[in-house]
Amino acid sequence: MLVDLIRISAADGMELDGAYFAPAGGAMPPGPVDAVLCVHGSGRNFYTAATAQMADDLRRLGYGALTLNTRGHDTVWVDRQTGVAEGNAYEILDNSRQDLRAGIDYLERQGYRRIGILGQSMGAVKVAYYAAMEDDPRLAAVLPVSPVRLSCSYYMESPDAAEFRANLDTADRMEAEGRALDLFSVDFPIKEMFSAASYLDKHGPLERYNIINHAPRIRVPLFVLAGSEETHTRLKDVPQDMVTAAVNSPRAEYRILEGGNHSLTNMMPAASAAVSEWLAALQQQSIAAAD
Repeated sequence: MLVDLIRISAADGMELDGAYFAPAGGAMPPGPVDAVLCVHGSGRNFYTAATAQMADDLRRLGYGALTLNTRGHDTVWVDRQTGVAEGNAYEILDNSRQDLRAGIDYLERQGYRRIGILGQSMGAVKVAYYAAMEDDPRLAAVLPVSPVRLSCSYYMESPDAAEFRANLDTADRMEAEGRALDLFSVDFPIKEMFSAASYLDKHGPLERYNIINHAPRIRVPLFVLAGSEETHTRLKDVPQDMVTAAVNSPRAEYRILEGGNHSLTNMMPAASAAVSEWLAALQQQSIAAAD
């Protein structure tokens, strides 16, 4: 696939790399959305296979597509300007709003006005959180794929409660000792390294990013996509619960692909087809409303 590699800056000056997928010549995108920003998951990046493939499939249908690193890309990386360690291990998730806005700004500069945001895994949390928290008139749809439930209270009532509580205790102790930016390894809710600050930000009792709680603030069409094999505590029943809570979305739907794994990496063509079918159906809804 041929793409334009780009580098843009968020409002705070953070440089973000990505790839712009220009729409295929002659193709006209069905539906009211004309471009899609695609956001990777935890520890991934803009060229992760599932993210890049989704963007390329959308490009073939006539959508402009942008895959973009958030500052939480990869596990750890060092900002060349500041020398500060960044990445999923250090990410404060609220900062991703700046990253997504920068991506939407880029697509607007390419001439797009009706932009969808699609995220996979933790990227699904980021796009839903952006839609709930930002009053962005350019936003035309939000498409979380395999969204994660970031809920301390839910985890505490799960079979994984003992392991989760131990992780919280470790992070609390590290922060109290002045080691909030030190890393430690966990297996729950994902096998990864985190700083104490980042672990508490995403998984702590404040539940800042519990997308079930944020869903009522989403006021654009919402499509949640997931696989039937996603039975882990952090994933179980999230699509259903999110759509039920999205009472102010004009069209909130979910679809479970039978046999699909996390982020649907084992059935990427089917995932792209589900997304494109739903986007096209938005046009039918618009026509029906006009009539």
